[in-house]
Amino acid sequence: MEHFLINSSTCLFVLWLFYKLVLENTSWHQWKRYYLLASILIALAIPFIVVKTIVIPIENGPMIDFATSTVVTEIVAQQQLQLDWKSMIWAIYGIGVFIMLWRFIKNLRAFRIQEQDEVSPYSQYQLILRNTFTVPHSFLQRIFVSKKQYEQNLIPTAVLEHEKAHLDQKHSLDILFIEMLLILFWFNPLLYIIRFSIKLNHEFLADKAVIDQGMDTVAYQTTLLNYTQHSHSAALANTFNFPIIKKRFHIMKTQTSQASLIFRSLALIPILALLTISCGKEETEFQEIEEILEIEEVVDNSHKTEIIEVYEVLENLTPEHIEEYNKLAIKHQKYMDENKSLIVFKDETQHMQTIFHSMSEDQQSSNQPWPYLGRGNNLKAGQIPPPPPPAPSAIEYINKHKNELNYYLREDQITADIAIKIIKEVGQAGVEISPDDKGVMSIKILETEHNKEKLPPPPPPRKTKTVSEKEFAIYNDWAKKINEQNKAAKQTGNNEYAIIKLKDFEQYKSIYDKMNASQKSDAQPLPTIPPPPAPLNQQGYIKVDEKIYFYTTKTGDQNLYDRKGNVIEIKGKKVTQIDPNDLPPPPPPANESQQLSNKELEEYNWLLNRHKEFLKNEKRIVVFKADTNRMIYLYNSMSLEQRSKNQAWHYLYKVNKEKAAKILPPLVQ
Repeated sequence: MEHFLINSSTCLFVLWLFYKLVLENTSWHQWKRYYLLASILIALAIPFIVVKTIVIPIENGPMIDFATSTVVTEIVAQQQLQLDWKSMIWAIYGIGVFIMLWRFIKNLRAFRIQEQDEVSPYSQYQLILRNTFTVPHSFLQRIFVSKKQYEQNLIPTAVLEHEKAHLDQKHSLDILFIEMLLILFWFNPLLYIIRFSIKLNHEFLADKAVIDQGMDTVAYQTTLLNYTQHSHSAALANTFNFPIIKKRFHIMKTQTSQASLIFRSLALIPILALLTISCGKEETEFQEIEEILEIEEVVDNSHKTEIIEVYEVLENLTPEHIEEYNKLAIKHQKYMDENKSLIVFKDETQHMQTIFHSMSEDQQSSNQPWPYLGRGNNLKAGQIPPPPPPAPSAIEYINKHKNELNYYLREDQITADIAIKIIKEVGQAGVEISPDDKGVMSIKILETEHNKEKLPPPPPPRKTKTVSEKEFAIYNDWAKKINEQNKAAKQTGNNEYAIIKLKDFEQYKSIYDKMNASQKSDAQPLPTIPPPPAPLNQQGYIKVDEKIYFYTTKTGDQNLYDRKGNVIEIKGKKVTQIDPNDLPPPPPPANESQQLSNKELEEYNWLLNRHKEFLKNEKRIVVFKADTNRMIYLYNSMSLEQRSKNQAWHYLYKVNKEKAAKILPPLVQ
């Protein structure tokens, strides 16, 4: 609420100041009318415009339940009578709203036709003649004048036409709008100021309408002066005798060019942009990532532990302490906003907590809020994040993941048993747990100043592999012939790849393996063995890389064909036979009329690759709360043609189909 009141008032003041300095003395009265009304709506709307969204990804995990903790704070203080300021402020606000509502209803009742009033037509409006003396004024469809003055012809026609102009242009609606806002925001002085500007501009509009009918400006100004001796008028009415007569006389003679209107209007654009950026709303969005984990929880009801937290407090709290707390709270909040993570400073955080618990509830609510609140945790005011759990030792980590790890001594790969033996003898110094070049989590025993004398000596350097010039030439001739034939078969698509005997391939591969790096760079690439021909007169399912096909063969032809009769390209790809029982469930039938846009297809493929990469690295089944549902929805919204050209999501979960079926969201029909 404070954000809305402060920022909306700031916007309203800036927009009114722009009107006062740039627009008020111009002759574009109708444009000014719309500007003043729009400035109120813009000032009310800008605080709700989100100009910045901070997305903070958070991951679900086991956390300490502070809700069950009991905080014991020993503070000896004299009991004092404390006022409920919040309730008092709301009570004052309610009284103000009641008074303004009563005033509004009272003013409306004054425009009813009374028994002693006479009603006469004036153009399409009602002319209300009252026995009591009244300054000519108008409201909605009625013009109110003094009966005695009207019957004695003391009210000039210009006065009645002035009031008629108010009714023609429906100025009463503007007044009703601003008066209703004053009922809710009676405490805001800016609304009273802008109401005055709106009513003054109404007089400019009515004056212009009378003069545009052909009345002499000097004669009209003389008539205006004759009615300035009376000042009483109804609060909701448009009156002929509105103050600041001199200003109205000046505006009657003013003529502003169209070019000036355009130039001054353009000056409003950077002001609106600056107000939106300065007074807009900043949101913090916490994006939750759900992980499917198997956790066995053991509850022992026979032993219950009560957690008691005792906080240190200051014996004498001074204003300097409170100022110091505010500085520390701002420092913590700024650091966590910039780094998107929780932080605990070694001594400063503890000192900030001590000052916070030393303050009274009123002091806590009137100073900087506790910086850890609202950051995706269960912390309460005055609590700090618990220290992170200690990292597991290398031996503990090996015991949990022994068969999933690679092991290295310096740069050489070793077995798990050798690594465990070395770590037990040498200690944890120099042991690093991180992925290796292949992306596999590894235990790396590095040589440091503290352990280099205890580590086993490095193995002797290996002899450099090399082959003779004769062997190199024989291999090159053979590989060149095979590679050229395979290249031609691939380009022509005739599938006439070179036939290589396994014995010959192993012989030439052994020569290639013995080459050093320099020889391999000059040699022909090692030819790949073409895939074995599929069994004739058979059909079934094969997996080519990550895509599944239903294939058929033709008599006398070694090619594999899909359901549409197209040749399945398998050259240089990983091909495996699939049991029909291991196939993923078929997707629901797609509606041919539905089709995704290119942008939605890009989004689907991005989500698919994200899941694929995560599964590759984490080696477990995972569901992203929103992204997985979005990916499935996009896949179900594809046409049949689009599905045939894009990968399905089912392949991600073939490793453990039974478990995946239980945890995956259902397909969107």
